[in-house]
Amino acid sequence: MPIANYEIYCRMLERARDGRFAYPAINVASLTTANAVLKGLAESKCDGIIQISTGGAAFASGQSVKDMALGAISLAEHVHRAAERYPIYVALHTDHCQADKLDQYVIPLVEETEKRRACGRPNLFNSHMFDGSALPLKENLDLSVKLLERFRNNQLILEIEVGVV
Repeated sequence: MPIANYEIYCRMLERARDGRFAYPAINVASLTTANAVLKGLAESKCDGIIQISTGGAAFASGQSVKDMALGAISLAEHVHRAAERYPIYVALHTDHCQADKLDQYVIPLVEETEKRRACGRPNLFNSHMFDGSALPLKENLDLSVKLLERFRNNQLILEIEVGVV
């Protein structure tokens, strides 16, 4: 099946909330790990979430390049193509992007989604996580509100981390 679109992803999340369960959300850093997650989800007959962290994305771009956005785009493009061969829905999500990395990671990925949407293609990612837990609460929430406005226009879900555990 293709990557879950916005409506399907929302239904997945609502079903999990209503059923009081969580989907597996697994970080990947290579095509090999992405393929393993897709295979495992399919064998389990379970929809799920593939996540890409800033470190995993940098790794995926190559040791000498270390471009987080490039690595995440490359992995996401692969997952879009490979997921079509599996009988489950998968959502793509970025994991724990701190404020100092937003401009090098999440913002370029949102820009890529905007380009794709302008051409009638599906979103690259379904959701992104902004981890502002190191910031004062007001600054965290101010940044989150700005992100949410842009995300809303692109049918992207924003996950935020507002406190320290």
